Amino acid sequence: MSKVVVIGGGVSGLTTALCLQKQFKDAISELTVLAAEFPGDYHAADYTSPWAGADWASFAKDSEPDQIRRDKLTYDVLIRLADSEPAAGIKKYPLKFFRSRSEPLPWYIKQRFVQGIRIYSADEIRASNLDPAEMQGFEFTSVTITPTRYNSYLISRLTAGGATIRRTKKLDSITDIVALLGYVPTLVVNCTGLSAGKLLRDVDPVEAAKVFPVKGQIVQIYEDLPFQVIIEDLPAEDNPFPNQFLNIFPRVEGGCIVGGIVGKYDGSRDVDPELSESILRIAKKHVPELKSTTVYNSYAALRPGREGGVRIGYSEYPLANRGGVLKVVHNYGIAGAGYQSSYGSAIEVCGYATKALNGRSKCPFKL
Repeated sequence: MSKVVVIGGGVSGLTTALCLQKQFKDAISELTVLAAEFPGDYHAADYTSPWAGADWASFAKDSEPDQIRRDKLTYDVLIRLADSEPAAGIKKYPLKFFRSRSEPLPWYIKQRFVQGIRIYSADEIRASNLDPAEMQGFEFTSVTITPTRYNSYLISRLTAGGATIRRTKKLDSITDIVALLGYVPTLVVNCTGLSAGKLLRDVDPVEAAKVFPVKGQIVQIYEDLPFQVIIEDLPAEDNPFPNQFLNIFPRVEGGCIVGGIVGKYDGSRDVDPELSESILRIAKKHVPELKSTTVYNSYAALRPGREGGVRIGYSEYPLANRGGVLKVVHNYGIAGAGYQSSYGSAIEVCGYATKALNGRSKCPFKL
């Protein structure tokens, strides 16, 4: 029987742990999730999961079939959880999506993969104070996830299945896990987000150098909406900040999270009050239903970026003082798509885990 350790208490780590638990029920004797932060912690800007928009609107391009596959699987699971698991904190919403006419329709609209697809008329685009000569719009059924509630749900599923949740300070190197545990685990799964750059700098420096922060900033308001909104390409007359966009995601319990910005390589953690003002001004302009906005929180957090996109793969690192190797499957660097690709990425991890666990994962996947 195998001892498996997942490092990371965000949505990637918790989803991966749950999938491993379900897929290798007969092969794993001990499953441990190690992390410095868990749901309910709000002190660390690089612990991004609590502050995510946490919706589903795939960023994958037509030329990225692996990411499309991950996002497809995750959409199906999240829709099913929204219908069947009220404790998960997931709710279906129509998503009103606007982007420049110079951009192609997303794959999930062209393939008619998602539910509730509707292409907007010119009048509907004008109703959002956008120019239909410049912008296109469409709608489909998405989900909004309340992050802390959902990640706590994942932990409850894990502990009910016998997993151990353990808080620890951040490791300096991934091989330090052996001294921390007092044994060499059968498999380590690296879901450490931005911390992967530090953990791998000695044993895998080329990969470590590919990790970078992507700053985001959000505003939380008490006002509610019955739909989501994304405007990818803001009109120049809105006078947006560089790399600013608009998204509004209502939460199951009420209120909305409003963003945002994509600040690649920006590791600053301060909230910019002028950006918050811009976010709200643009939101009220393009969403007439928001006649007023009552802010109860603003926050800046760092998404875990990586050159080349998410890293999902298998590595072996020598253990100098013990001999042998540390077997590792990686799942980090997803940037802003952690929730919407979580299950697809986790199932891919399960495929690589067979190399260490000498077993075959169950297929098709079912929670």
